Amino acid sequence: MTVRKTAVVPYVAFSESPGDPGPPRDPVLDRVGAVLDPVLVPLGFAEAQLGSTADEAQVIFCRGDEGSIDDGCIDLVVDLAAAPAWHIVDLRYWGFPNDRWHLEFPPGVDLEAQLAALAHSLPHTLAEP
Repeated sequence: MTVRKTAVVPYVAFSESPGDPGPPRDPVLDRVGAVLDPVLVPLGFAEAQLGSTADEAQVIFCRGDEGSIDDGCIDLVVDLAAAPAWHIVDLRYWGFPNDRWHLEFPPGVDLEAQLAALAHSLPHTLAEP
């Protein structure tokens, strides 16, 4: 008998189609893509891909693998938490060397203020070598 090990995937993307499993996601999370897609797609990123639980979420913007250090997809990853309201808790860009993966974002403000700041700063930040 073969025993297979399994792993838990904390974030599962799902659509809200009638046949898809899972609860509907909080519509507030759709704001991340609504604000950042118009900024990031022209820079070569795919549109936002969202996965969430009741109190954590992750939004990934993939830029492909051109220029990747490890031949993997170069992602901009936005981690969010709902404590008490949704806000960004980490921002990473895998296209930079590991000492620069974590990007700055304004902590201690609401999600809309964080997204507005990122929409303004990301084009310049991601253009840096």
